[in-house]
Order: sequence, then structure tokens, then C-alpha cells
Amino acid sequence: MESRRSGGFLSRCFSVVLCLCGAFVLLSALLVGAFLWEARDLPAAAELRSQLWSRYQPKGRATWIPLWAISPRLQTAVVDWEDPRFFFHHGIDYPEIRRALWEDLRAGSYRNGASTITQQVAKNLFLTPEKTPRRKLREAVLASRLETALSKDEILEIYLNIADWGDGLTGAEAASRAYFSKSAGDLSWDEAALLAGMLANPHRFNPCRAPEAVRRLQQAVLVRLAENGRLTAQEFQLAAIAADGLHAHCKTGDGSGHVAVEDAVRECF
Repeated sequence: MESRRSGGFLSRCFSVVLCLCGAFVLLSALLVGAFLWEARDLPAAAELRSQLWSRYQPKGRATWIPLWAISPRLQTAVVDWEDPRFFFHHGIDYPEIRRALWEDLRAGSYRNGASTITQQVAKNLFLTPEKTPRRKLREAVLASRLETALSKDEILEIYLNIADWGDGLTGAEAASRAYFSKSAGDLSWDEAALLAGMLANPHRFNPCRAPEAVRRLQQAVLVRLAENGRLTAQEFQLAAIAADGLHAHCKTGDGSGHVAVEDAVRECF
């Protein structure tokens, strides 16, 4: 009798596992099919580089500068805060997607985009900002192709030059000059941490309208940099002290006019 019960239980377990495997295979096939369907009318990897300039349409104040002219501190702060696995993934961070999906399921709403830096470049240059599954799928296709067409440094340069820093400021150079009256190449750790923290929502986390919220983000960025070994204990202490006394200039962009950057972009790409 006991043997029959045991056999029945194992049979049911096997059936459940078999159903789950079948569902997984079916879901994977649907995702691959959707990926291929959405990829049909998007630019191929070989075409993306030639389209970058035509897609770049900055709003407000913008000055394109090459990556070597942007402070390594800002580069490091942005990557560590926005996309820690940037130099290791191929445009899509699958562990981060799983985490974001789980949080969205728990919240019962679509809140976490889990976009990598490459995906944000794809969205900002080629797609609309709408939050829909279809746009995310197209974003993933383009991100994969951008990683094939461009180097990581090129992708990072594009991102730091097209990122929105609020108040009509596009790119690291415009933001640095507006908030700190200096070039993006001269940023200190505390300044770099402030700018990196703003990127998630530059209109909400604006140092002129929400200084305390921005200060908390700035400290969180510095903590992560220290935890990741980017800062020594002494550098972290000095940056944290400097952050407490840092005050961003609040006379920023008004959304009108921008610096001509065509020659700079074409020289870079």
C-alpha cells in the first residue's frame, strides 16, 4: 500500500515537472518568435553606426565631448550606479531583468525597467519613451545590435553625451558646466556622485528643487563606489565630507538653444 502511494506521488511530481518544462519551452519559443518578429524593421548592426548622427537631436543645452574628455570619476560613478555589469554583458543584463520582473510581480505594476546603459542608448536614439512590453522588446533587439556595432567605450561616450540631466541640460558637459561651472573632465568624486545619482530621474532628483533627496542619493553612490573598491577609505571620507558642503549652481538651462556639435559627433563616429 505504501509502495503504491509513493509511486503515485512520484508520478504526480513527474507530471508537474514535465508540465513546467513544457511551459518553459513554449514561453521561450514565444519570446524568441517575438524577438525575431520585432527585429524585422529595426536597423541592422551594420547600419547603426551610420545612423547615430541623424538620430542625435539634443534638447536645450548640449555640448558633445569625447570620452577621454569626461572625468574617469564620472564614468565610473555612472557605470557603477546605473549598470554595474556594463562591461560584462552584451547589452542585456538578464539577472537584473529577473530581479526587476520579480519586484514588478510583487508590486503588481510595471515599475522597474532594468535597462542597461546600452538599452538606454537604444531607447533615447531610436525609440519612444513609452513603457510597454513591445518597446522593451525592440529596445533589447537594438541593444544587442549596438553591442555588435560599437565598442563599450563608444556606447558609454554616446550615453554620457545624450543623457538627460534635467532643466534643459543634455550630456555630461552641459550638466557639469551648469551645476558646477567646470568641464566634465574636472569633476571631483562628490560632484560625479551627484550627477550619477540624478540620472534615474533628473526631474525628480534635481539638486535645486530636491537638495535633500539628491544628497541622500549622492551619499548612496559614494557608498557603492567604496564597496566596489573604486574609492579608498580616505578618498571616501574626503568625498563624503565634500558632498556635505557641495551646493550645485541653480541657474541652469532654460531649454532654449544648444551648442552646435555636428563636427564633434562625426569626428567621434
